[in-house]
Amino acid sequence: MTLLLKKIGGLGLFLLGGLTAAHGGAAGRSWEVFLGLLVAVIGAALLAAKIMRRNSAPLGTLTRRDSAGRPSAQG
Repeated sequence: MTLLLKKIGGLGLFLLGGLTAAHGGAAGRSWEVFLGLLVAVIGAALLAAKIMRRNSAPLGTLTRRDSAGRPSAQG
């Protein structure tokens, strides 16, 4: 369950921030628009961090390559 916490939290913050910004724009409150955009950016950053961490290769699996792009014999 904790594995989904950052994904769900990031998505929830993103949606809540978007709705808050839309409501602030409709009501003419610039502070609410700013707060909504700030919350949406935080949510998007959580989602992006989770995706980048999942897609990065572990350090032990990286292969050293020479200047021509071929795997090198160095260990």
